[in-house]
Amino acid sequence: MGLSGAGKTTLAEGLANVLKQNGQSVVLLDGDILRTGLNKNLGFTEEDRSENVRRTAEVAKLFLQQGYWVLVALITPLEAMRKSTRQILGNQYLEVFVDTPLAICQARDPKGLYEQVANEKIKNFTGIDSPFEIPNLPFFILKTENKTVEETIQELWEILQIPTSI
Repeated sequence: MGLSGAGKTTLAEGLANVLKQNGQSVVLLDGDILRTGLNKNLGFTEEDRSENVRRTAEVAKLFLQQGYWVLVALITPLEAMRKSTRQILGNQYLEVFVDTPLAICQARDPKGLYEQVANEKIKNFTGIDSPFEIPNLPFFILKTENKTVEETIQELWEILQIPTSI
């Protein structure tokens, strides 16, 4: 989890590729992609965001039951949402916080969303005019500020103690 532009999807895609190269079955659930299909009827109210996270956790659970590694790239802004995910997934839920400062996320702005917020075209944007609660007890915190994508994926790989190398 993390702010928009933090690098969640980039890191999840990189880790998914490494896992696949090492013979693992992997599925990546990306919030933006889910909102074009399964969750396209949801907006950005707190209730809709909670439902987005709940649905994603339920889909993740189905893949986990089939033996897949499931990587989820969602903002997941509130602790209550993370708590419900823990209840759905139990000990299979490893919460990773991609801790990227807001200024860096705004500078990256890969989708032009922060620019739209600045031009008042988007409201209720997480981290700007909608809250993002720093996680209480994440499994791991990835600080991306002074690292390459490859270095960050290697760090995550080592934390997960996967018995091969990238």
